[in-house]
Amino acid sequence: MSRPHKLFLAALTVASLAPMASLAAEVFGSGTQSLLRGTTPGDFAPPAFYGGTFPGSFPVVLTDAQARAAVVGAPDNTFLSLPGSGLGASGSGFTGAYVEVDFGMNFGADTTLSIWELGDNEESAHLWLWTNNGGNVQFSFTRGVNDKTSFDLSSYAGSLASLGATSFTKVGIGGLDAFGASQGFDLDAVSITPVPEPSTYALMLAGLGVLGWCARRRRGS
Repeated sequence: MSRPHKLFLAALTVASLAPMASLAAEVFGSGTQSLLRGTTPGDFAPPAFYGGTFPGSFPVVLTDAQARAAVVGAPDNTFLSLPGSGLGASGSGFTGAYVEVDFGMNFGADTTLSIWELGDNEESAHLWLWTNNGGNVQFSFTRGVNDKTSFDLSSYAGSLASLGATSFTKVGIGGLDAFGASQGFDLDAVSITPVPEPSTYALMLAGLGVLGWCARRRRGS
């Protein structure tokens, strides 16, 4: 094969594999912003952040730094408990424990949001998807039998637009109950995964097809 053909094939390979590399670009929480203990009674007096390891020791008192570290990075079975007592009356302030997780990047509605909660106690949380203009989209959920719960955020594209925003910046998570041995929603990790557009898959398949054609032509020459 001539040098120009080799260079063309190399460039085509890079162009074809680039979309493939982006298909599994899961990003875990890299930092925390607001961290609130709330006014819901917990396991300790005076009230303190608490959590633990699962399976292992819990509940144990956590420092502010330990509480923040427990919810960033990939799942590691180390959690922060977020106790709560419900949302309260409409318009009232949230009184449960609350933490905000960011990812070092903004993200759009074409994203899958995943949350890991340890222990199967049907524990519930309320979520705030904060936008780049200070607004937010909210919803509540109760975990099922799996530690990992995922949400397709595409259904919130209209809400994002109605707020005049172009992206989300962070996820706020507040506990809604005091279930479990370590009372509250036992948060381990949070991640976002961009969902590729159909055109990305089409480009990847087209590129792989051309690569196959080039390989067959090379063998035939």
